[in-house]
Amino acid sequence: MAQLNTPQINHASDIIQVLNSGIEFYSEAKEQVRDPRLAQFFDRMLSARRSVKERLQPFAVLEEGKREEGSAFSVEVRKVYTKVIGVLSSDTEHTYISQLEAVEDKTLEELRIALKDNQPPQYEAALLQSMATMQDCHDEMRALKLSDKH
Repeated sequence: MAQLNTPQINHASDIIQVLNSGIEFYSEAKEQVRDPRLAQFFDRMLSARRSVKERLQPFAVLEEGKREEGSAFSVEVRKVYTKVIGVLSSDTEHTYISQLEAVEDKTLEELRIALKDNQPPQYEAALLQSMATMQDCHDEMRALKLSDKH
């Protein structure tokens, strides 16, 4: 009898590490902005990232044997954060928005990488749902970035 070839879960931990880095960066950015509407916007982005993280966490457990709490990509995000803090200008909020859009780009890139692989059906469904959520976040951030240019 032929054995069914069940695909292995790939890339869940990597995606969660990027999400964790973004959560950290949004949290820090939220503390630095003065505009309460922007802080609320960052809260929505944080909520979406946490939701996607929890949606994908069971797959990271299956992939790695434990919950993923790390942020291996935080070095990249830290570089961006340091750059933002170093740019203490009158346009600090725009700088945050621009750098956070780059974080959204990185998150979408990681999701696309995972979707290129043959994944188990439940994981693929979770990835597609996560991609839709994160695409919405990216589009909102891009719109905010474009509306912020004067």
